[in-house]
Amino acid sequence: MTTPRENYTMGYGPAAIALMGRRTAQSHAGFFLPQLKSGMNVLDCGCGPGTITLGFADLVAPGSAVGTDIEASQMALARENALRRNVANARFEVADIYELPFEDSYFDAVFMSAVLGNLREPMRGLREAYRVLKPGGVIGVKEFDHGGDIVYPLEPAMAMYDELYRRLRSEYGHSGEVGRTIGALLLETGFSGLTMTASFETLSDPKVLNGAAHVFIGLLSEGWSDAFTSRGWADDDDIQEMRDAWLRFAKFPGALFVAAWVEAVAFKSLSE
Repeated sequence: MTTPRENYTMGYGPAAIALMGRRTAQSHAGFFLPQLKSGMNVLDCGCGPGTITLGFADLVAPGSAVGTDIEASQMALARENALRRNVANARFEVADIYELPFEDSYFDAVFMSAVLGNLREPMRGLREAYRVLKPGGVIGVKEFDHGGDIVYPLEPAMAMYDELYRRLRSEYGHSGEVGRTIGALLLETGFSGLTMTASFETLSDPKVLNGAAHVFIGLLSEGWSDAFTSRGWADDDDIQEMRDAWLRFAKFPGALFVAAWVEAVAFKSLSE
């Protein structure tokens, strides 16, 4: 049975794809890489364009890396990326994280980033990850926590953008502050040997900030503005001011955007 699409994130658009496409295993999953060894089979849930998955494939060769995502368009893009990089030990499959199409105890390692905060039922997703892991297998989870983000300068229109974004997430049953909860969620699922860290994704270079500002503006164009206005949360003038504020932010000398992430590593019991 296919899980309703609204149980997941609010969707991929060009802006979000561009943001995810810049991430690599080294830049975004460094906390997890010491757990990976040659010959392992690794699952990357919610892998998007597959750039992190391909890094895993390089590290575990001659083992394999499998990337899954609910969006068929993302899997097509990931396959193109694998062909372009000539990575033969990675494959990509459209899959529902609530019903992964793999046997019990199939993988040595499972990774997920920015997945649990986009689920109505994060425990259900973690239980599937637990099921497909071998006894003694390792999981790495990285989740955003917008409660720890730092933005300077923060104009009122940008603060409104953030408030409405979180409000929309909440309406979809998603959490904008899931990062701080992932350790508790993993332990409740049955994982043990938990270690946790936190990191910051810091954007301060003017060119990078300009790109980030256009990502946030792009998200408005790709549907958020309609979502905000149709619910009566904002009007067209508010939306335009949000766009203008992000552009001013990108040009402000010394502007800073810091995204907070929480990371966790845990293990499935050997006795399972």
